[in-house]
Amino acid sequence: MTEQSPALQLCHVGTNGAEGAESGYAIENVSFACDGGTWTALAGPAAAGKTGVLRCAAGLEPLTAGEVRLAEGLRLAHVGLLPAPEQAATIATLASGLGPMPAGAAEVVRDALRRLDLWEERDTPVRELTEDRQRVAAVVAAVSGAPDVLLADDLTVGLPPATAEGVLDLVRGLVDRQGLCVVASATDLASLERADAVVLLAEGRVVETRVVP
Repeated sequence: MTEQSPALQLCHVGTNGAEGAESGYAIENVSFACDGGTWTALAGPAAAGKTGVLRCAAGLEPLTAGEVRLAEGLRLAHVGLLPAPEQAATIATLASGLGPMPAGAAEVVRDALRRLDLWEERDTPVRELTEDRQRVAAVVAAVSGAPDVLLADDLTVGLPPATAEGVLDLVRGLVDRQGLCVVASATDLASLERADAVVLLAEGRVVETRVVP
């Protein structure tokens, strides 16, 4: 039997942080792998390299070393690596973002929108939504194409607690029910509690990788 390749794999990835090390984009020799149906949290202090790793994995940052491998035939999406209004604008309304999704995934998102009191606004133009609702719309936009791998940065930063919980539940539901592979920065306990594995970063390097029991 042939062993299945990881959905996403970073192999000795590095970048010189051309935009400045203070941005947190400079990383060195970062390696880890993630399977479908799992959530990997990137943890560490400010400027540890969490955003830099995600940008490299998304192809938004040039590599000076190593490579990023996406399993053959898989689709990748990202959220939080662009301004929320820019990403949210890729769908006209929350409802329009459900169209391309498989039925099971669309139902997960519908349930989340109802719990977040957004269902009544599903036909409202995204640009007319409040800022926190535009951030939720950015998540819907990212998953609307039914990706196999989702890279997420600052999913809940600045959101009201109830909205933040709803967004985390939405993404976790897609992991569990649709086999989505998620790699997301974690800046709070609630994000870490959703993860199956944690990659701890410091100064752009992997300090520890652990599986959550």
